[in-house]
Amino acid sequence: MRQNADRPSFFQSISPRWCGFQCVCVLVLTNGKFVSDPDTPPQFLLARTFSDYEVQLSWEPPKEANSEILYYIVRVWNESSEVWQNVTDTAVVISVDSESRYNASVSSWTRLGDGGVLIYISFSTIDTVPFDPPQNVSLVNLTSSSVTMLWQPPTQPNGILLHYTLYYSDNTTVTEQHIPVSELDPVSPGEDLSYRLSGLRGGQNYSLWLTSSTLQGDGGVHTDPLNLLTPEDATGPPAHPACPALPSPEGLTALGSDTHTPSSLLHPPIHITSLSI
Repeated sequence: MRQNADRPSFFQSISPRWCGFQCVCVLVLTNGKFVSDPDTPPQFLLARTFSDYEVQLSWEPPKEANSEILYYIVRVWNESSEVWQNVTDTAVVISVDSESRYNASVSSWTRLGDGGVLIYISFSTIDTVPFDPPQNVSLVNLTSSSVTMLWQPPTQPNGILLHYTLYYSDNTTVTEQHIPVSELDPVSPGEDLSYRLSGLRGGQNYSLWLTSSTLQGDGGVHTDPLNLLTPEDATGPPAHPACPALPSPEGLTALGSDTHTPSSLLHPPIHITSLSI
């Protein structure tokens, strides 16, 4: 008898997934494909404070899910409370008490479970100062007068980030450029923020570094300086057109009685056009 292709088939194997126990791991074959639990947890878990009572958690799917993710289980807790939530998206807004420190974890679930792996972070709803600077800073698109800086938010902002400050120095003066968070395009977790710095001088050495600030300040932490040399400015005043070479005196022939020059060259004709009024 031919087996129905849509009917799941079950296979058993012995797997030492949990140390000290011999466990039966069930693999489900559905529509010709094996279904297993994830080998890696979700990625890039980030907490962003919306208000004193709301925090958004966002993340990316696991790198090795092994099969379709059906949902995520989010757990948020502190010393006095605990919240569990089942979501199908990669972001969720959680209600929290004001002025407290929390822990959060996210696990991804297939038909066979979460694989026992999860991602975990700590965050605070109290506005303090960041514990670390912006992450993964780099410079791209360098010209003689501008450069674009790319970065990711600090991993422990400890409050609502209000702005970033870009410092740049030409070894004689230090200039700062405030970058409000509200003016930056929103990005997904793991993607870079960007800002184009203009007004640089060509052929000049610069050092650039970045800080992030809550209402309480930047915490005195900043990124390591990045050094660059802007290319020379290729634009400048237009070149003068070359003057035609004048003939040497030896090459000039004096006009005299022995030189027969057409009268049309000596006295070019004047053409007068009559106008009718």
